[in-house]
Amino acid sequence: MNVQEARQPDRETRTCLSLLGIGFLIPLGFVAAYFILWALGAFLVIADPQKNVDAAVALSGGELDRVREAARLYTEQTVRWVILTETGEEVPELGEQYFILRKNEALKLGVPGDAILVTDHTVTSTLDEAQAVRELLQKTGLSSCIVITDPFHSFRTRLIFRDEFDETGLTVRIRPVRDHWYRSRTWMFSRAGWEATVLEYAKLLGYFLGIRDDGFI
Repeated sequence: MNVQEARQPDRETRTCLSLLGIGFLIPLGFVAAYFILWALGAFLVIADPQKNVDAAVALSGGELDRVREAARLYTEQTVRWVILTETGEEVPELGEQYFILRKNEALKLGVPGDAILVTDHTVTSTLDEAQAVRELLQKTGLSSCIVITDPFHSFRTRLIFRDEFDETGLTVRIRPVRDHWYRSRTWMFSRAGWEATVLEYAKLLGYFLGIRDDGFI
């Protein structure tokens, strides 16, 4: 055996080194993928600084968390009004309109009936809600609101509401529901998290592309 051959690692040594490299890259890949997914979730979640405004808008959809958050702001005296949007939907298992269910929840949590305002027409999307809320604020002479929605829905909500409120003189802030199940650092560990995140990015893309189908944006 010459000196050059003696210096070259044998086949077993090269195999071990290759396995060590792969063993290092696999966990590194998982870590990188996790932080990418974390960033994708974090991008969707925004919260404007909380200040006293005229009304809290509880967007339709989801559970009753949005109404509860709006009621909490009312009891904290951050707002003087609670605005609900009407979807015209019913809750089959309760035999009750979704809007009535939400209004009763607000009443139960201490919001008086004369402090609850309702948009004038039925809505089917976030875009519809933004237009309906804008019209209601202008009609009632209110100048500012804080919009309550789910964390993963907050970025798109701010985008849509700010576009609709542009050049109106109205102030809009966005607030995600507190203590919500969606977290930017953990959404990727549940099926619900994947469904919410993928759909939200699809709707964001649709909004940027100008898709305005009912119920989509």
